[in-house]
Amino acid sequence: VVIRGATNDGRELAIRGTPKSSALPSARMWRLHTLLREMSRNGCQLAPVPLLPAAILPATENPSVLRFHSGRLLPWIELREMYWQVEPWMPGTSVAGETVTADHASAALKALNQFHQLAAEAVNTVGFDEWFHIATGPSAAVQRRLQIATELTQGKLDAFCHHFSNDPDLRFRSLAVRVIALLKSRLPWLHRELTTIASIAFLVQPVLRDVWRAHVLFTGTRVTGLIDLSASATDHVAVDIARLTRSYFGADVCKIRDAVEVFQSLRPFDVNERRLLSVLDAATVLLSPVT
Repeated sequence: VVIRGATNDGRELAIRGTPKSSALPSARMWRLHTLLREMSRNGCQLAPVPLLPAAILPATENPSVLRFHSGRLLPWIELREMYWQVEPWMPGTSVAGETVTADHASAALKALNQFHQLAAEAVNTVGFDEWFHIATGPSAAVQRRLQIATELTQGKLDAFCHHFSNDPDLRFRSLAVRVIALLKSRLPWLHRELTTIASIAFLVQPVLRDVWRAHVLFTGTRVTGLIDLSASATDHVAVDIARLTRSYFGADVCKIRDAVEVFQSLRPFDVNERRLLSVLDAATVLLSPVT
């Protein structure tokens, strides 16, 4: 739930509600808040930093519960099985479809690269933990996708095929059968590629992980906001590039290739990183319908 609000002095705020049942661990969210706050100090103006609640609440029938981690206030208030946080409302709107120009894509990738650089600097200052660190190791995104591909090859895809072939929704059945046919054709290749990439060590650092076109805001062709950052964690930056470029350009591989070249003019990839990007992109296309 996201509610747009305003203060008496004219500041616009985003009030976000998350069900307790799907909320991330408090320690992880506090670490993200700490990282974003340090990035803001270092000049990052694109990512909203959640505001801390007041330490003293009215002693009335207010059911709000303040949450603490290691004696420090968290940027949440608990209310009726929901966690609520308040952050600045970032200006601008997202772009999609034919409205996405080369200038939009270039600006988005430059903003993403700036975020990655500032996140790496910030985590070196605030310290490493299990969620946010810099290291050399396997890509967690590849590990997750390899697990899905393995489950599919070990019988889950056949179970899907049997189930969907009897689905009463004819249109859905037709689409599902097409997806399954493509997976049966391409899954062995994807599984081999993921297996190979999973054994390679890459430089990993804090990244967004869930950055797609709806989460990048523009004013004109200038990026003015990166929003919905709760999925952030440590992985290779290629995870963000694959996710964002495919969400902008769909099946237009020429535009995706051009966008990737723009990013690599900012941060060159070596041979293994290029292969990682290619495999992550293929996994996005093939496994997203399964999800």
